[in-house]
Amino acid sequence: MNVANDDSLIPARLDGRQIWVMAKGYAAEEGGMQTYAQGVAEAYAEAGADVTVFTQTARGPRQMQVGPVRMIDVGRAKSPLMPFHLRAAMRRAQTAGGAPLLVHGTTWRTSILPMIARLPFVTTYHGREFMYGGAGRRKLMRLVARRARAIVTVSSYSAGKLRARLGSDLPLPVVAWNGLGDSPCDSAAPPPATTDAAPLIFSLCRMEPRKNIAACVRALAELRDEGLRFRYIIGGRGPALAEIEQLVERLDLAAMVDVAGFVPGERVTALYAEADIFLHPQIEIDDGRDFEGFGIAIADAMVAETAVILGKAGGAIELIEHGANGLAVDGTDHAELRDALRRLLSNPEERRAMAVEARIHAQSTFRWDRHIALILRGVGIDGSAAEIDR
Repeated sequence: MNVANDDSLIPARLDGRQIWVMAKGYAAEEGGMQTYAQGVAEAYAEAGADVTVFTQTARGPRQMQVGPVRMIDVGRAKSPLMPFHLRAAMRRAQTAGGAPLLVHGTTWRTSILPMIARLPFVTTYHGREFMYGGAGRRKLMRLVARRARAIVTVSSYSAGKLRARLGSDLPLPVVAWNGLGDSPCDSAAPPPATTDAAPLIFSLCRMEPRKNIAACVRALAELRDEGLRFRYIIGGRGPALAEIEQLVERLDLAAMVDVAGFVPGERVTALYAEADIFLHPQIEIDDGRDFEGFGIAIADAMVAETAVILGKAGGAIELIEHGANGLAVDGTDHAELRDALRRLLSNPEERRAMAVEARIHAQSTFRWDRHIALILRGVGIDGSAAEIDR
């Protein structure tokens, strides 16, 4: 049974208890890892915990309140002294307020310091970050996993990859799907446009090869040549950005495709609400080592009532039921991707129905409160207790 499907779970009340979150970047930092850290930190706070996030960003050092959580940012992200600065900050916090009930390492790397400090911790393994490195790194990842009070993965697919990589003798991971990011999940999507505007396609991701955005551009060039109308906005930065820009220019798509680069949060929210199709046909590369563990941006698009096209590779396939609330394609199959786009561009009624089903599914399924409830249950904290046997 995939426990991520358990609708009955709610997190234990943690009133006044300390929870620490160890994060690689936070708040205004870009990327899925930062979204994950913010999601779990705010969920623990919603359950009543006193939450402190320890991180390092280019904007530090600083200490500040970010929404319901306290952030301690030691700065100097590339400094070899960064672990020592983080450890010193943890010592000061422990001296001032006592040891935390639990530390949530949002990646295996951020779990090393609480492990060394002998604090009770859980660690989350997402995707590609645990697939690389030689024997020494693998040994360290195994040590983190074995010392953790619970191993968390964001999809069943990631759980399988983790056990194949680190060994099936590890404890079974807690499979807990991610919650939703900053999309307008609490407001209704706008009604269908009554104008004759071309359908809006939106992609938001880090621009890297496994996101497969170049394939999207090539498929849409063919559909343009067939006479189909659309607008396509590509949001995000990364190493493949220049290649995408050059491809759009070479295919003479600039009038229909906007390579927007970084998109501010308010504009992202608006685009989720306006988009007719969210396009994320990710693939696996590097012999399966580089893969999508979950896909928070896809879940955000779904709750914003947008029809989604996603890749079958990786854990993102667990987000939808193909044909009911989204379409799954083999991102390496050009014809399959093109045909899925043609299907949704050509059939506005089906597209709209699929979007409505996507919203219903996402709102009930992808919740940060359920995510941390699964974790707390995994370490022995349920609705009747708030202690961990140390």
